[in-house]
Amino acid sequence: MANRRRNMRGKRRTYERNIAAIRRRNAEYASVLADPKSRFKPSTSAATEKSNIKSYLQRPAENFAQIAATLRQAYLNSGIVSGVIDYYVAHPTYNYSIYPVLGNKQYAIDSNMQEDYIDVAYQLNLLNINYWAPKFFKDTLLDGVTFYIKIEDSTGIAYMKLPPEWCRISNLENGVYRFRIDISKLKQEQYDELPNELQQAYDKYHGSGISDDDQDWYDRKWYMVSDDGVAFTFDHNAINNGGTAVSPFASVLADSLSLDAAKDNIDIKDKLDTVRIIHSKIPTDSNGTPSLDLKTAKNFDDQMRSRLPEGVVPITSPSSLDNIPLKGSGNEGIYDTVNNGLEQLFYDLGISSSLFGGKTTSSNIVKESVKKDSNWIYTNLFPMLEAYYNFELSQVKTKSKIPWNLKFIRESNFTLKEDIANYKDQLSYGGSRLDYLASVGFTPDQIISQLTFEQQALDIDSIMVVKPTSNTISSKEASTGSGKTAVKSPNSNINNPNKGNVGRPETDNPTDDTDRLSDAA
Repeated sequence: MANRRRNMRGKRRTYERNIAAIRRRNAEYASVLADPKSRFKPSTSAATEKSNIKSYLQRPAENFAQIAATLRQAYLNSGIVSGVIDYYVAHPTYNYSIYPVLGNKQYAIDSNMQEDYIDVAYQLNLLNINYWAPKFFKDTLLDGVTFYIKIEDSTGIAYMKLPPEWCRISNLENGVYRFRIDISKLKQEQYDELPNELQQAYDKYHGSGISDDDQDWYDRKWYMVSDDGVAFTFDHNAINNGGTAVSPFASVLADSLSLDAAKDNIDIKDKLDTVRIIHSKIPTDSNGTPSLDLKTAKNFDDQMRSRLPEGVVPITSPSSLDNIPLKGSGNEGIYDTVNNGLEQLFYDLGISSSLFGGKTTSSNIVKESVKKDSNWIYTNLFPMLEAYYNFELSQVKTKSKIPWNLKFIRESNFTLKEDIANYKDQLSYGGSRLDYLASVGFTPDQIISQLTFEQQALDIDSIMVVKPTSNTISSKEASTGSGKTAVKSPNSNINNPNKGNVGRPETDNPTDDTDRLSDAA
């Protein structure tokens, strides 16, 4: 009994040590990703003047950081900009399917392909595509170009986003952008939060151990990040522009600032229309000299100010004041200016204002706009993400050594029913069942794990028995009683002459509606 207690205590201590180690590792892992001190936050300030924005857009490659900062600020300040960005991010379902790529002297399906499928599906589950893909999309729409470095341990995979001021796209490999980072911009206080690869680069840079022949360095300060680093951009000229790019929505910034100014003018006009002035005149003698001392006049003025409601302005002076109404002194066409600015903003964004409650003469305008936006996403976003995830799948070691590819399902949350019906219809012509399952939300690991579990572990077909009706059984099955034993109904003792028969019973005067369907099979 004493040995048993010691063993139990030993197991408990081992368990507690393991839990403590996991918590320490998770704490370190979270500290890298959370950046509680904002040491990896972009340092560039947003522009507030329209003239500055126009100047930046004339040289976008040189001012990409300022443009990105201004667009991020517009996302916070402008409901239209944030609504359109969120609309694009919410458009695709991010459902995906995987398939083996035959060729290169591999022409047959191997017997180990099922195990390969499971291994590849497991790796994609670690990549957590449904969480990270929307984030990649949103950040790239705002910044124009984004830089991430992958952080991986035994529990999962995450990505650290690096400030665009530090990085430049360096090359394109099989559709995947790689980048370099300016190590001279890293500070000592950021060292502990950096991934191991960047810590080693930081030590080498400050240790003066960089040679001219070192292939990992450029100009002795730009470190070429390994394949753990990836950049995303929608600008195919990014490499020609020095490794920088701007958002496809950058042109909206000037009109966004103009719209903000127009809205401020509305506030000014409203104040002018509602302000009231009360004049308290100080008495004067025949020479115009105030007959009331300054201290007493100030006391009267303070008493009046303390009792007046908001929007009423008191004035105490010995001079006369003409009654000049301020109502209507603002720009009467300011509301038209705002409305025109809103329309122009939607034009710049390439979005129909009808999607966001604007006036429309036909619902087809909204439908066609949704299709147009879907096609933009399918053409620009999906190929970029597929190229990156296909690279990640190429790193998975499989028994058959046949490469696997990922394909995003071309469907939108706004046309989901029609898109799923399209994949379902393809099944009638020999289409892919995996694509159909993916279109309804099954991930590859769900397909192999959940469906296998339902059939082999739960024997779900024996649980979910189809109720026998004239639509689900044939006349032969009904007459022979084939199939599983049916549950005895409460009315089974009632004498039913038509029991076991399908279709309508025969009559003495049969018609097309009442004739028995005796040939049903």
